Amino acid sequence: MQGVRQALYAGCVTVIFFLASCASSDINRAYSRYMFEGKQEWRAENYVQAKADFLKAYEVDKRVAPLAWAATTSYWLNDLPAAEQYLREAEANPDFRKGFSYFRVLGYKALVLLKQGKKKEGLAVLKTYVDAYGYVFASSNLAKIAFMVRKGEVDLPRLEVLLEDDIWQYEQATEQFEGTYTGFYDRNSGAPSGGGSLP
Repeated sequence: MQGVRQALYAGCVTVIFFLASCASSDINRAYSRYMFEGKQEWRAENYVQAKADFLKAYEVDKRVAPLAWAATTSYWLNDLPAAEQYLREAEANPDFRKGFSYFRVLGYKALVLLKQGKKKEGLAVLKTYVDAYGYVFASSNLAKIAFMVRKGEVDLPRLEVLLEDDIWQYEQATEQFEGTYTGFYDRNSGAPSGGGSLP
């Protein structure tokens, strides 16, 4: 009788683990689909639909990335209060400094502050971005951004392009490495090794 109970218990535990695994797999699939669709809409400059997709991804899994992208789309829709709110939520997430959305959050926080006329605060965030980005990833734009910070004068339309280009390159390199273990962060391929973790 004891052996039957143990077998039933082991069977129940196995079924629970299997169901939890399926649920986790479904969550990851839905999250990835919404993020992919959002980025496709973003590239097509369909910012309203892109934002909706990113918010669906966030509903599925409360990660930093969909909030960072929702802030990005809100910025381009000129909805600065919404962008600010999503950025605050992203920064409050315990995984904020661990994920690859760190630069998107910092960059767009600087842009929002600068567009709101909060020059001193915007430049301070931009300096943090420059220091951190230069530490972990190579950029042909970083010197131009750093020059704006040192000069204390920002050409906002140019900065928008420079930041988005840098952020996009970093995210693509990170996603490539996470998916295939190749690219910029592959220390075995002869590629530059990047810096370290975020300061």
